Amino acid sequence: MAQSFRITAPASTSNLGPGFDTLGMSLTLGLRLTLTPDAPGGFGVDIRGEGKGILPEDHRNWIVKTAREVAGDRVDNATWEMDNRIPVARGLGSSAAATAIGLTAGYLLRDGAVPARHVLFEGVVKKENHPDNAAATVFGGFRIGSRTPGGVWHTAPGVLPSSDFRVLLVVADQPIQTQYARSILPSKYSRSAVVRNIQSLATLLSGLERGDWDAVRRGCSDQLHEPYRLPLVPGLEEALSALRGNSEIGGAYLSGAGPVLAAFLPEPTTSVDVACEAIELLRVKGTGASAQVVEVQHHGLTVES
Repeated sequence: MAQSFRITAPASTSNLGPGFDTLGMSLTLGLRLTLTPDAPGGFGVDIRGEGKGILPEDHRNWIVKTAREVAGDRVDNATWEMDNRIPVARGLGSSAAATAIGLTAGYLLRDGAVPARHVLFEGVVKKENHPDNAAATVFGGFRIGSRTPGGVWHTAPGVLPSSDFRVLLVVADQPIQTQYARSILPSKYSRSAVVRNIQSLATLLSGLERGDWDAVRRGCSDQLHEPYRLPLVPGLEEALSALRGNSEIGGAYLSGAGPVLAAFLPEPTTSVDVACEAIELLRVKGTGASAQVVEVQHHGLTVES
């Protein structure tokens, strides 16, 4: 029997409010690929879970195309079984996870080994062109990304509270393509907007490090992308406002390009029912939504044989 590899990459939530293209946090939702090189039956792609019936199950699949860039025609002799639990085009890093898995599969097919994490991160961020989701899905945990004036990407771990907090996700049914969500952002911002974001970012990072949820609530405020992206989905602004007004929530924000809303739950006993008002506000505006509670995933991408 041909040897198989199981490659798993986590979802990620980015920005966390004011950390536009900078902050990313890995979550316990995942995309898993079972890769069988030199499969007896030849090439085949099978998708289960999120994206089934939407994502291509042939050579056009993004994971396969990404792997081909590394391994060439070796991808044609493998089978690709994908089990996806990350909502697609919702602001939860599905693209970064798929790219990380595709690159890893390519290296396994070509070299029989997985590259160092920093090599994988560089490959993912080269395609994503922003480091937040890329760093979180490769390294896991809470990551801070940056780019030097010379164009070199870097990432470092951020500090999270030691308490057992969880993350609430309110997932609107309407997808938003990241490319479009980026295209609507202004090319210039006022000084006051930039200063407010710097203040919020500093407050957020300090609050997370100290486990000060009042500071986290104040820090989860953005002037650079949320005002432009929230109106894309009816009811999203109202839903986010409801989350921010709930005393059981320790800060809420638009995850990535949206439309997922994410929120910190400081108390482990807080149930998913805390999202009921937000979901109802979306429903009233004609937008269906669901909610789930997840945790931070700390180990990033994994490979098993």
